[in-house]
Amino acid sequence: MPHGTRPIEIEQVQYQPSGESALDLEVFSMSDLRRRVPRAHLQRHHRYDFHMFVHVRRGICRAVVDFSHIECGAGSLLTIRPGQVHRFGPGSRWDANLLLFRPELLQVSQGEERLQMHELIDALPGHLRLDRSTGRFLADTLARLEEECALDAGQPLLNWLLQSELATLVTRLHIFHAEQQPSAGTSSDASERFRLFKRLLDAKVHQWHHVSRYAHAMGCSEKTLTRICSAVAGVGAKAFIASRLALEAKRLLVHTEMPISAIAQRLGFDEATNFTKFFRGIEGCTPSDFRRQFDVSL
Repeated sequence: MPHGTRPIEIEQVQYQPSGESALDLEVFSMSDLRRRVPRAHLQRHHRYDFHMFVHVRRGICRAVVDFSHIECGAGSLLTIRPGQVHRFGPGSRWDANLLLFRPELLQVSQGEERLQMHELIDALPGHLRLDRSTGRFLADTLARLEEECALDAGQPLLNWLLQSELATLVTRLHIFHAEQQPSAGTSSDASERFRLFKRLLDAKVHQWHHVSRYAHAMGCSEKTLTRICSAVAGVGAKAFIASRLALEAKRLLVHTEMPISAIAQRLGFDEATNFTKFFRGIEGCTPSDFRRQFDVSL
């Protein structure tokens, strides 16, 4: 790392509910959180092992999620997934309701359709502008969840109730988002196979860089996988893989002190020069330049 440059420290945050019930879900306001923790804590970089929904009620929430600067106005939803690097921007003249929940609460299936909640959440954008009806539904659901967390009931039964409410909320948000997208004639089969591709990519991105590996694992041709990815994501499979690999590289460059050669090896490149060539092709600069020039200010 260049002299005088320090990596951005990331605090690994595990799910720890504030109450004694140890439920898998918690709801509270941003105002409550500000009373719980120092202001400086809110502006640090965090990586969570849980999901977080931020429903902005007043003002503008500024945040950085995996190098993307996001501004969420009142009535919009910010979704942060486990593993993403996030921090809130400065300012306290905004408020929101926060929903935190363990990934385990997404283990829900609906009969033969095998409707997976985590796949529906994956389909949601990081920032979703809600209409009045959906925003009211979200606000009402969060209020109901907060009340239910305080019920005097056994943990298994109460967690099941919260899980059911969460499944309904996620499904409603997914339907709203799908309605906002222009129809591209994408089949349900293509969407399901794309979700399989994304799961494989998350698991194997450090090892598999070529479309052929994923196509073989999915039992289809490279041409078919590219067509599926283009229909659902708007880019080909090769570009989608490269973008995901570049994100992993940027996380390591900015948030660790690992040498470039070690990062290249970590990401499955035989030579650091090959990694540098790949990174320059995606980001337009060398890994060293990106590490030196990255500015996290909002």
